[in-house]
Amino acid sequence: MSPLAASLIATLWVSIIALGGIVFLFTRRPGARGEAFLLSFAAGVLLATAFLDLLPEAVERAHDGGNIFIATLVAMIGFFFLERVLHGFHEHEESHTRASRYLLLLGDGLHNFIDGVVIAASFAASPALGLATTIAVTIHEVPKEIADFTILMASGYIFRTALLLNFATGLMAMLGPLLFFSVAAIEHHLAWFMTATAGMFIYIAGSDLIPQLHHHRPGSGAWIYVPFLGGIGLMAILGAAIGH
Repeated sequence: MSPLAASLIATLWVSIIALGGIVFLFTRRPGARGEAFLLSFAAGVLLATAFLDLLPEAVERAHDGGNIFIATLVAMIGFFFLERVLHGFHEHEESHTRASRYLLLLGDGLHNFIDGVVIAASFAASPALGLATTIAVTIHEVPKEIADFTILMASGYIFRTALLLNFATGLMAMLGPLLFFSVAAIEHHLAWFMTATAGMFIYIAGSDLIPQLHHHRPGSGAWIYVPFLGGIGLMAILGAAIGH
């Protein structure tokens, strides 16, 4: 089997496994308390993915000596202006998450594309490394895709639409191998894509999810910190156990 074919199969596998995890967890839509719990978890996962996974990996992969964190700043500025435009089209909607869903789809699609490039680069090196990378990406992706799906559901999408959109962004990973084996320079600039994606995730968590959680105060409200810290802890443990 060629490295390209193996990479495409591996990226499809990651998307299917993540989809299966979502279906298993969301057979019933959670109530208001459960939704707030999952949004808190999602915020923790997005921040941990940015600071513990994407940014450190980008620093390790940087080859051209430029300030790759410029891409993080540009992504956050771009998302700020994009969200202002989206709010202009949706002034009648009360929740900021209705705008953040479009930002999330963009950021998640780019992140999945990066995963596809990383998997392709691993299979180009050796089948064993490709398989190990696929397993690592799968373990990282399941909690992140669950977090993304939670945000889509909270923003107003019905279950089926959110599921299809989440799966569609997952399939963006398959563009990674196609471009990797056709555009030789793509891996050289991967660090810039990573820092830009980190900026998108930081913006979504800090601008939309965390403020929304501050307004959700069932009971004492102290319980909302548990899934937030749990999401960070989970991604930290996964990163320590299997690496980037």
